[in-house]
Amino acid sequence: MGKWFILQVKTGHEDKIKKLLNNQDDDVLKKILQIVIPKEDVTEVVKGEKKVRSRKFWPGYILVEIDESADDMIWHKIKMTQGVIKFLGAGNPVPLSEYEAKKIMNEVEEKKGKTTPKVEFSVGDKVEITDGPFVNFDGLVEEIYPDKERLRVSISIFGRATPVELNYWQVEKT
Repeated sequence: MGKWFILQVKTGHEDKIKKLLNNQDDDVLKKILQIVIPKEDVTEVVKGEKKVRSRKFWPGYILVEIDESADDMIWHKIKMTQGVIKFLGAGNPVPLSEYEAKKIMNEVEEKKGKTTPKVEFSVGDKVEITDGPFVNFDGLVEEIYPDKERLRVSISIFGRATPVELNYWQVEKT
């Protein structure tokens, strides 16, 4: 059993640093129990097509579980890994509490397999419709259905407010 620490790393290099840490010598590898890069799947529209891609929800940070018996040499080797900035904590690395670690790991597990929209909407937002029969119409968000990734948008057709139900990816915030 180990303790979880947060490593601050160069933003955008999280995967590379994870690979470098996994390629350390045997002494370090025995003490590093797990490395987690918190990610979520995000849906977005690119050139009219709905795409799902992975996004880090803490860019520049990775979670590392380290054996409690780690000595100063292990800490030094991890800190000296190319791209690692520092462990979070004043001076010495400060481990996460058991409660914090469980909470973070539960959040990571919840986000696996679920996609979230790249843009969050709220009631009253002004949007422009980018796909479907009402392309280029502007409207106001009336209701949000996050479980279905749909919105009810009020648009003006012939001077009358008309509610239309659309997918998240069919609109853009203005």
